[in-house]
Amino acid sequence: MSRNSTDAELQDLLRSDDKKALETIYVTYKNEFLNYAKRYGLDAHNATDIYQDAIIAMRHNFVNSQLVLTSSSIKTYLFGIGKFKILKKKKEATILMHVETEEEDYTEIFIEESTPSERVQTLSTYLDSISESCRKVLELFYYRNLTVDEIVELTDYKDGNTVRSHKSRCLKRLKSLFKKA
Repeated sequence: MSRNSTDAELQDLLRSDDKKALETIYVTYKNEFLNYAKRYGLDAHNATDIYQDAIIAMRHNFVNSQLVLTSSSIKTYLFGIGKFKILKKKKEATILMHVETEEEDYTEIFIEESTPSERVQTLSTYLDSISESCRKVLELFYYRNLTVDEIVELTDYKDGNTVRSHKSRCLKRLKSLFKKA
């Protein structure tokens, strides 16, 4: 495989599960991703683990879902997955740190089986009742913590204003469902 392969050619090769294309992408973006991950305070070991997980997730999406990127590059898509995984790891580390602090303060901790709160269940129900595009925009913005510009790159939206207005309409719809309850 030549280094001059276009993004579209690489996507075609990934959809056909070409190992050389995957290796090319892995090698091409690894150092850049590791430097990117340093901005989030990750050590080289954790950054490498996350990069490998992102590569696996990207491969899975191309092979199993026959993913076609129309408005973003493979690099942008890969880094988007990586950023999501970094933020998830940071969130888990924060929760773990909080739990460890609590354990130091108390000698005995009683752990009860917890069920999602009524509000979380209601939110889940309402999210199921709104359109797929609304769910996707809200998930990308609030759950994956992507910026409006990153959402534009990962989706078919025309520009950031379109994403902002769609997100606003979706939030209004969710709020109105909550007010009815």
